[in-house]
Amino acid sequence: MESSGPSLVHLPLRQALLRLCIPLTGAMTLETAFNFVNGYWVGHLGTAALAAVNLCSFTIWMLFALTGMISTGCNAVIAQLIGADREEEGRRVGWMAILASLVLGTVLCGLVQAFATPYLTWQASHNPEVAPVLEAGTVYLRKVFWCAPIFCLNEAMSAISRAYGDTRTPLRLYALGFGVNFVLDPILILGAGSWPGFGLSGAAYASGISFATVSVCFVILLQRRLGDIRPNWKWAGEVLRIGLPSAMTAAFFCLIYMLIAPLVGGYGPSALAALGLGHRIESFSYLISHGLAVASITLVGQHMGAGDRRTAYQAGVEACRLVTLFMLASSMVMVCFARPLASLFSDDPMVLDRAATYLRWMSLAQWSTGISVVLEGVMSGAGRPLAAGLAASSCAAVRLPVARLASRHFGLLGIWQAMIASRWLEGFLYLWIFRRSKVWQR
Repeated sequence: MESSGPSLVHLPLRQALLRLCIPLTGAMTLETAFNFVNGYWVGHLGTAALAAVNLCSFTIWMLFALTGMISTGCNAVIAQLIGADREEEGRRVGWMAILASLVLGTVLCGLVQAFATPYLTWQASHNPEVAPVLEAGTVYLRKVFWCAPIFCLNEAMSAISRAYGDTRTPLRLYALGFGVNFVLDPILILGAGSWPGFGLSGAAYASGISFATVSVCFVILLQRRLGDIRPNWKWAGEVLRIGLPSAMTAAFFCLIYMLIAPLVGGYGPSALAALGLGHRIESFSYLISHGLAVASITLVGQHMGAGDRRTAYQAGVEACRLVTLFMLASSMVMVCFARPLASLFSDDPMVLDRAATYLRWMSLAQWSTGISVVLEGVMSGAGRPLAAGLAASSCAAVRLPVARLASRHFGLLGIWQAMIASRWLEGFLYLWIFRRSKVWQR
C-alpha cells in the first residue's frame, strides 16, 4: 500500500481533490460497471428477472447506505487524526472500524433472511402481475445478503485507505473483484457448455465470490499498514457521531424510494424495470459526485485536524466547482443518449420508452444532486454532518407525498417531476447550510 497522506494539506486544493477523486471515481466506476454487467446478463433471463433485481436494488442501496455509519465516520476521524499528527491513534480507530463493520454486516444479513418475503411482498404492492418478480427477487435478495458482512468489511477497509490519502489501492482491488465478477457472471447465470446456469442465484454467487476475493486482499494489505495494535473503542462514539447522520440520510433516501417503488409498480413490471434501468445509468453521474464527496471527507478532515479551517472551507468550494462541471456534462449525455443507454439492458419497447423518458427528465436534476452529495462529504469531513443530514431527510420526506399527488394528475411522468423538484430543494438547502455553518469560523 502507498504511504500515508499528510502531504495532502500542502498541495493546491484542486490538485489534492483530483489526486484523491480520480482513483476513487475509477473504483466507483468499477462498482457501477459491476452492476451493469449483472444487469446485462440478468437481462438475458427476461423482463421478470430484470424487474426482480431492480425490485431488490433499493434494499442493496440500503446496505450501501448503512455501511456509511462506519465507513464515513472512520474516514473522517482517521483523516483528522492524521492531520493532527496522531497516526498511531488513527490505526487504533482503523481496527475498531474493521470489527464494527463485521458486526453491522452480520446484523443486516440476519434481518434480510428473516424478513425478505414480507418486505418484498409489500414493496411489490401486492400486484398480481409481479408475482413471478416477487418470488425470484426473494431468492436473489437473501443470497446476496449472505455476503453483507464481507461487503461492509470491504467498505470499512476502503475508508481506512482513503483516510490515509491512498485511493489507488481500493481502485486496484476493486478492479480485481470486477474482473472476477466479469468472468463468473455469464457462467453462473446462464451456464457454459455442460455447466448448468443458476439464473438469479448465479448472479448472487458471482457477487459473493468477487466480494470475498477483494476482502482477502484488503486484509493482507491493511495488516501491513495498521500493524498489530489493539482497537480503541473509545472512538466508536465519535465515528458514529459523524457517520450516523450521513448513513441515516442515505438510508432514509433509500426508504423513500422503497415507498415510491410500489407507486411505480402500479404501472406494471415495465415501469419497475424502467426505474431500475434509469437508476443504473444515473449511477454513473452519481459516482462522479460521490467520488468528490469522499475525497472531500479526507481533504477537509486533514485540514480540520491541522487546524486550518479556512482552507478546509475553500476545499469545499473547490469541490462544488468541480462537480458543477462534471454534472453539466452528465446532463448532456443523458439527454442525447437516453434510449441507446437503456437499450444496453433491455429490448422491451415499453421498458425502453419509459427508461428513456426517466433519464431525460432526471438530466434536469444532475447539478442539484451533485451539489448535495459533495457537500454531504464536505460537512462530514468537517465533523458537522447533522444539519445537512436533517435538511436532506426533510427533502426526501416531501418526495413521497408530492409524488403521490403528482401521480394522480400526471401519471408516471408526475412521479419523475416530483423527484426532480425535491432534488433541487435539497441542493439549495445544502448550499445554504455549508455557507452559514460556524464550523469554518472557529
